[in-house]
Amino acid sequence: MARTGYWNKILHVDLPSRSWTIEEPGDEFFRRYGGGRGLIAHYLLKHVPAGADALGPDNIIVFAPGVLTGAPFPGNGRHAVGGKSPLTGGFGEAEAGGFWGAELKRAGWDGIVFHGVSDTPVYLSINDDQVELRDASGLWGKITGDVQAAIREELGDQRVRVAQIGPAGENLVKFANVMNDLTEAAGRTGMGAVMGSKKLKAIAVRGSKKIELANDRDLHGISKWVGETLDTVHKNFHEYGTGAAMQGKSFEGGLPSLNWREGSMEDVRKVDAVAVHDEVLNEMGACYACSVRCKKVVQIEARREDAGTTRKGKQIAFDPKGRYSVDPQYGGPEYESLASLGTNLGVSDIVALCKSNEVCNYLGMDTISAGSTIAWAMEAYEKGILTNEDTDGLKLQFADGDAVIQMLEKIAYRDGFGDVLAEGSERAAEKIGMGSDQFLSTVKNLELAMHDPRHMPVMRVSYLLAPTGGDHLRQTGNQNGLRNQVGICAFLGYDEDQTVTVINSVTGWGVDKDELIQTAHRGITLARLFNMREGFTRADDRLPQRFYEDLPKLPGLTDEILDKIVTDYYIEQGWDPETGKPLAETIKALDIEVDAVGLV
Repeated sequence: MARTGYWNKILHVDLPSRSWTIEEPGDEFFRRYGGGRGLIAHYLLKHVPAGADALGPDNIIVFAPGVLTGAPFPGNGRHAVGGKSPLTGGFGEAEAGGFWGAELKRAGWDGIVFHGVSDTPVYLSINDDQVELRDASGLWGKITGDVQAAIREELGDQRVRVAQIGPAGENLVKFANVMNDLTEAAGRTGMGAVMGSKKLKAIAVRGSKKIELANDRDLHGISKWVGETLDTVHKNFHEYGTGAAMQGKSFEGGLPSLNWREGSMEDVRKVDAVAVHDEVLNEMGACYACSVRCKKVVQIEARREDAGTTRKGKQIAFDPKGRYSVDPQYGGPEYESLASLGTNLGVSDIVALCKSNEVCNYLGMDTISAGSTIAWAMEAYEKGILTNEDTDGLKLQFADGDAVIQMLEKIAYRDGFGDVLAEGSERAAEKIGMGSDQFLSTVKNLELAMHDPRHMPVMRVSYLLAPTGGDHLRQTGNQNGLRNQVGICAFLGYDEDQTVTVINSVTGWGVDKDELIQTAHRGITLARLFNMREGFTRADDRLPQRFYEDLPKLPGLTDEILDKIVTDYYIEQGWDPETGKPLAETIKALDIEVDAVGLV
């Protein structure tokens, strides 16, 4: 039977020698891991020595689509990027949508693993089976839009898809991200800094291969269902993207505001997704083969005469203060950015917020960690722990969107106080001291995403137990954990039966729900093993002090509540209920390759 959904080809690139090899790990390997986290954890345990410097030559960086990435159905555009995290010191993983992952699969590859460090800047060019490391010295220091344009011109193909780092990654900002298609971010855990440490500027991909399917008819039925439910199941995402429920969060008292202290913001309606739609939206974009089109694209001009309506009927907004232009090629802010760069900083200036999002995208920084680190600094400034002398004369006051933009630039280039914040909020608090650690919103050194666990109980297990730290994608759950491994977007409203149908339609494996749960458990257990090898213990499965504090409308959390969540999860996963160490019988039941991943 012909192989469908994947190619059985992993590209290993040795940067010091500028050579590469092709691994064909076999069908059992892909069914065992699915892609994403499974592949990342496998290669981290196999190739990265215990205690390795995340920014040194012994770390690797893995680009891992799933077995469903690039197949022709909505929600298939996801891929993961992983390595040892320079921000957390543990398992690092981030997911992105867009077109890049699908293009890599269409070029005939199931993943890329980069080893070692190049002595000069390079980028990898892939055109189907043609692989080439090219000089990137002329691209070093450039922002993402300029790099994508330059690479496409050099390769003579405007349809090349580019994943890359910006100046933040080059300067080893601990929360630098990997951008693809200029608007899509593998944002969390600092994978952009790992690329920067390797002098790897970008991966340019062009593919022309057709991904074969096991069952076209059933997959077409799934696609048809998504199209028919755009006005019901997928209505808010289709019309507004993420962030349409911010007013509701504020009313209930669970909206991140003023560094997680308030829970509501009077002017939230000025910066939510509805405001973006009504005030500055140019159009809605989509990922590969997806009909939901949930991606905001904004365009703003600093001068009134440059704003208005184009011949295509698209709106171009005007900054009433005449300060900022925002380029639509960098997309627009989704919920995490609307909250992290907006409400949690007290910013109600939608133009400044959109500009902050653009700055993060062209400099290559995670908006969540960047915004949360600035929020920590603003509270320290408010309480007199930081002064103008510390901040290079910049008044880091809540609600000042212009100050946020200035500080983002300083962080990316490690300029002055930006150099302190470029280490992330937890390391900055260690450096500044004076009780500033009480203002942190970090788990395992990773700043929490913008969903308050006091308001959303479902997020508590994700924040406490995600191997990456304060991650909001609920990858600790069976459904989301599986989706992120195989390459399905969590925003698509597929139920468990539909997920099984999609996987079998693409791969022909004939899996059932129980096997998929095992796949998800295998991925999370491998990541747990990596973290424990790097010194993480149960003491790291905790929330910061800030979330023990009461909000005006909601009570704070307690050790009793959180300890029970942790213990129950350990038991569910087959880990020791006291320490969280995966039990020997669990490792055996999950068929984890102890020899292959260095666990003997």
